[in-house]
Amino acid sequence: MAALALMLVGQIFYQSLAVSLLLTPLSIPMKRLYESHMAEKRKDALGLSFRDLLYSLSASFATGRQMPEALKEGLEAMRLIYPDGAPIVLELEAMAGKLFSAREDEASILGDFARRSHNDDIQSFVEAYFICRSTGGDLENLVVKSAAVIMDKMGVQKEIRTITAQKRLESKILLAIPAAMLMALQMFSPDYTAALYETAAGRLIMTAALGICALSYLWSARLTKLDI
Repeated sequence: MAALALMLVGQIFYQSLAVSLLLTPLSIPMKRLYESHMAEKRKDALGLSFRDLLYSLSASFATGRQMPEALKEGLEAMRLIYPDGAPIVLELEAMAGKLFSAREDEASILGDFARRSHNDDIQSFVEAYFICRSTGGDLENLVVKSAAVIMDKMGVQKEIRTITAQKRLESKILLAIPAAMLMALQMFSPDYTAALYETAAGRLIMTAALGICALSYLWSARLTKLDI
């Protein structure tokens, strides 16, 4: 899909099949950007479901359960809320298998989960859990407070996304305007834009315009991405 989109861009800005084909290798970095975007979405989904897991862990700790049993009960609770392929369900299934079948160390399993999640909330919770366990702290209170902090953070993130939604839409519209104008001119007044495609100076101008469009997209994406 990225290669086809790049070929369309090459046709709009250069009206040359050769140039369109030369642009297709840029689909490799575009694929990486897409993978990064999807990874960010999965990380957000994992953080949201981790909040629900904390509520389950809190109830388990309140009845005297240890972490392995609490995680097993949390897996059963998450299966009732999320589909089988949800990230939190897959992670809990893997952890349960390592804890009860392979008899792996609890510290290494939770530490590996926190490291791979790339989620600050999960990493902070795991670190605090091991501190509480080694010092005899109140695990139930830790879990409840962690869930409250994550809820507050998610509320702020949702508010930020709501505020910046209009600006993100505006940036996409502004990015599409140059291409739409070029397509309209090519269809209704091809002689008007002929110099841009038939002369060396015109091709340089089109290359500069394409570069400015790409930079403006990256800049707008950076401006509207706010991390807490």
